[in-house]
Parts: sequence; structure tokens; C-alpha cells
Amino acid sequence: MAYRRQKDIFLCLLNSDIGLSGNRLAEMFNVSSRTIRSDIKFLNELVKSHGIVICSSNQEGYFIPEAQKNMGVSLAKEIFSREESLAKVPNTPSERFAFILFKLAFTKDFISMEDFADMLFVSKTTIYLDVKTIIETLDGFPNLRLEISPIKGLKLKGDERSKRLLISAVFKREKRNDELMLSKSFYYVFVNENSNLDKEILFLYETIVNVLNKYGYILIDADVNLLAKDILVSIKRIQMGFTIEEKIGENFDLKIAKAIKKEIEAYSNISINEKELEYIQQSFNTKRLLNVTSKDYVLKEEGENIANEFLKEVKNKYNIDLTQNTNFRRNLILHLNPMLERIKANDFEDNPLKNQIKTNYPFAFEISMIIVSIINKRLNVVINESEVSYIALHVAVALDEINCKTNIAIICGTGLGTAQFVKSKILSYYGERVNILGYFPLYKLSNILKGDYGEVELIISTVPLTAGGNIPIVQVNPLITEDDLIKIKQYIGNPLILAKGASIKGMKEEFFKKELFKFFDRKNDFPKGILKLSKMLKTQGYIDSAETFYTSVIERENLFSTVLEGMIAIPHPMKSMSKTTVVAVGIFKDPIIHCGKKVKIILLFAFNAKEKEKLKLLYGLLQEIVESKAIVENILQSESFDEFMEKVNQ
Repeated sequence: MAYRRQKDIFLCLLNSDIGLSGNRLAEMFNVSSRTIRSDIKFLNELVKSHGIVICSSNQEGYFIPEAQKNMGVSLAKEIFSREESLAKVPNTPSERFAFILFKLAFTKDFISMEDFADMLFVSKTTIYLDVKTIIETLDGFPNLRLEISPIKGLKLKGDERSKRLLISAVFKREKRNDELMLSKSFYYVFVNENSNLDKEILFLYETIVNVLNKYGYILIDADVNLLAKDILVSIKRIQMGFTIEEKIGENFDLKIAKAIKKEIEAYSNISINEKELEYIQQSFNTKRLLNVTSKDYVLKEEGENIANEFLKEVKNKYNIDLTQNTNFRRNLILHLNPMLERIKANDFEDNPLKNQIKTNYPFAFEISMIIVSIINKRLNVVINESEVSYIALHVAVALDEINCKTNIAIICGTGLGTAQFVKSKILSYYGERVNILGYFPLYKLSNILKGDYGEVELIISTVPLTAGGNIPIVQVNPLITEDDLIKIKQYIGNPLILAKGASIKGMKEEFFKKELFKFFDRKNDFPKGILKLSKMLKTQGYIDSAETFYTSVIERENLFSTVLEGMIAIPHPMKSMSKTTVVAVGIFKDPIIHCGKKVKIILLFAFNAKEKEKLKLLYGLLQEIVESKAIVENILQSESFDEFMEKVNQ
């Protein structure tokens, strides 16, 4: 480890009565002479502010003057006390990326490629590759650019606010916001500073928590940590003479920023001007709220308007009325307000769970896509997939709350004890989501179907049943198993699947057609597969134009990929184009790659907007399929349409 070696070199020179040549040190530490020169350069930078210098001469080699050695001993204890894991040289591509950006942001002058190579103990070629990644990253920051001079090196150009947003984005990229600890790369930038970053960040965290408690705001943990880091960066930059000069342009309620400012100025002995105050407030405004208990908090009109338009569109498109769910509406607006601030600040969120959300809640995600067009229309911005997935979580909760208790009748042919056992297991597993109307012998089936015991929505039977009318039947083991309980899950309070008079098997057969089923050979990729399935839909009379349909599907796909976990993709057009709602199935002989993910099955659905209930059912069935790893794995092995349907119906 570079850090440990540098520490040992410094201690070696402190304890040596004679000078040590570069070759001798290289031999002692099993590195090259060039590395030793870089280590000495780093150490001199580290200790020069403390009045210590590592001297060198051709005759004596490297040495520390005797008069400085006593200071050097105490200094070594101070500067090398930090844990190695934090102070060692950044060595992974992501660590180097962060370090180079941090260093450029906190330096007024050019820094050469050679200097970066020496600092990081890598080749210039490696630095070139890191810089390429940095240039690509800066594409998302229109007010920043990397000035590259063959002679001088690198310099980050742009306004102060954009530089701070970039630094904050790097912190987010490192995905350590569940920790208060700063990144190793950030520590390394300030390794020469006479400051205790750990102490400072802890002070800021405690200050923020106290202010939030005082004013009744509850942020998620990660965003409290990130806010502390944002403010620490502001403090460091103000101390170094980098201040925000441009006005943000909004009339903020500055009470949170002013409360934090008071504590910071007392602690750090710096002055925070009005524009810096606005920046702190904006940083706070972009953070995600768990709740607000303050009576003074007012839901912003912009967020309310977008939420209202969203709820209206959801009702029109899917016939799902969420307007009466006041808790959902409020939570949605609480989420929208910081999201809109992030959009204005060009500070989009990254959701590490977005792929899981898309897979587990495809209908909720698709509903949430409505927000994309609304925000694009109002702000001329396309929000990213992560932001949509956060909305989808709120929608998923709201959809679940729509679900009323499912009325269940239990049929058992093996006695009261078994019936009670089945009932107990179902209640312990599903709790408030079910209502057990009773348990009955087989001969009472006709009475159940007539409704003599109430409106039964699901029959659970320990014996085989041949007919349940329009009521779904799930056969379970008398000693009901975990697999049985999971099998029941699709019917419990799921309005996306259950519909009055709907047969689950019948609905699947209505969506999936043999004439819309195809195997693809190795010559086909994702777009070609979509095109072939589109032509099949046209040939069978479901759509008017294969080309128009295909173009709309690709447009939707380019917006956000529809590839889910388990090698399944569910592409679809941007708008209603089909005479009825059906699914065209394409299976690749071998998985292909689309958007960096493996795809084996394409479930291309064409929908008719007038068939709102069928569309809900379709998404419910898709959710049923993708939620079951067993079903997915079996489907992947399908070698015919009949086999595919058999696996789907399991």
C-alpha cells in the first residue's frame, strides 16, 4: 500500500543517522526509484506547512535535518494517525475519477497529466483514460468544461455553483450516502490541510439534525448525510476564496439555511453571504422528505398542479381513481417538490433499486411514466429513469391500498383440524388483506357458488375441484406449504388480476395467441425482433401499420428500456395503436444483449386505450409472471407455444 510505504519511508528517514539514496530506499521497499521520488515529493508536500523538509543531495541521498527530527516525530503521530483505509492513495478507476475531479475543482491553476500520474502512482496513459471518463461526465454539466493544454495540463472552467453540483454528484456516484464518512478521494485532496474533516462533518450533521427537528422536517438518512457533505464543500470553498456570485433566481424561504448559517459561522469563523445562503437552502430543498410535521409547511403550488394533472391522466388512461387517497396525494407532492428542485438544479437522483422496481412493479412504473410527459411539457426537461422509479414506489403503495380484503372460502375434505390449520396459516401470512368467510365440506360448493355464504372472491381447496364458475380456485396441500401461500398471492387483493367474471386462465389465452408466437435465430437482435413481431401483428389484423407501430415502440424503448430482471423485456408503443389488447411473444434461441442486459423473451404488447380493464389485467398478469422466478425459469426453456402457455399457467 502506497500510504503505508510513505509512512514507513518518513519514519525510516526520521530514525536514520545518515542519508539514504533513492536506490537504497527502492531496494528496502521493493519498488522503483521513480516511485521513491514520487513518494518523497508527496511527503514533502505533506509536511512542508509544518516547517519540515526532506532534503536530498547526490552525496548523502535523502535526509531530514537533525533540527527538524523532534518535530517530525510528533508530526508523524499526528498526520499518520488516520486510518489507512481513508488516507491511502486512490487506486481504483472510480477513486481516481473522484480524486481528479475534486483536485481540479479545488485548484485555481492548471494541473499537468504528469503531476496527476505522480500523485496517483499510475502511468500517464491511465490518467488519459480517467480524463476521458471525466469529459463524458461533464456532458451533463453544460456550464462546465475541461480546458486541456498540451503544455499546462488540465483546468476545470465554469461557474462556482456548477462546480459544487458536480462535487455533490460525485459523492452520489460513490453510493456511500448511507455513511456520514467522506470518500477516500476527498480526504486525499485535503491531506495537506491542517483540519479535521471527520470532526467537521460530524458537527454539520448534528447541526442539520437539530435544525430539522426544530422546524419539523424529516429527511431520509442518506440525504441528511449528503446535505452535510454539500455544506462542508461550501465551507471549504469559501475558505479557499471560491464563492457563489450568481443569484439562483428564486424567492426561497430561507429559514432552514439561516438556522444552519448561524451555527456554521460560529464554528468555522467564515461569513456566508446571501447567495451562499440561497445555495444552502436550494441544497436542502432538493433533498427527499420522509415527512413534515411543521404546521407552517405549505405544499408548493407547482408540485400540486403536477400531481393533480398526473392523477387526472391516471384516471383517464387506466380508469384508476387515486384522487381520494389524500395520504398518497400528499406524499406524492412531498416527493415532487424536492424532485422539481433537483430538476431545476440539474441534479438528478440515482435510484440503485430502479431495476428491481421496474421488475417487481411494472404497472406502477408504467403509470408513473405519465409524469415524464407532464414535466417535459411544463419544464422542457426529460426526467431520468431513477426519478420515475421513485414515483413508481409511491404509486405501488397507492395501488396496494386500493386492494380491499379478499373474501375467501376454504373447502377441506379432511376434517376440522386441517381446515383450521389452513385458515391459521393464511391469516398469519396475509393478515388484514384477507377475510375468511368460513371453511366448508365439498358438498357445500354449490351453495358457495350461489353466494349463500356471502360474496366469495377466492376458493382455497385441499381437494381437487373441477368447476368454480367465475371464482378462482387454488388447490393447496392439506398441510399448507410456503409454495402454496405464494401461489395464493396473485389473488389476494390484486385488482390488476381479479375482475368480476374473469377467468385467469381464460384471460391468459385471450392475451397470448399462437399466431403471435415466434422463435428468433442468432441473426436477430432486439430491434429486428420488435420489427418481426410488429409485422406479425399487422398480418393478423391487430394493427394498421407495422412501421408506425415499430417506430412508436422504439421511441418508448429509447426513453427508458423495458428490459426486466430474468431476461424478459416488455416493450410497447407510446400510445394506443391496436384494435384489441394482445401480446406478441418472441423467444431468442440464445440470449441477446440490449441496453447492457440479457434478453431471452420479448413480450411485445399492443393495447387499445378503450380496454382499460384489460390493460390493468395484462399488467397484473405480467407482474404475476415476472415475480415468480420459477415461472420465468420455466418459460425460458419453452420450445413451443403450447409449452409456453403450459408454463405461464403454472
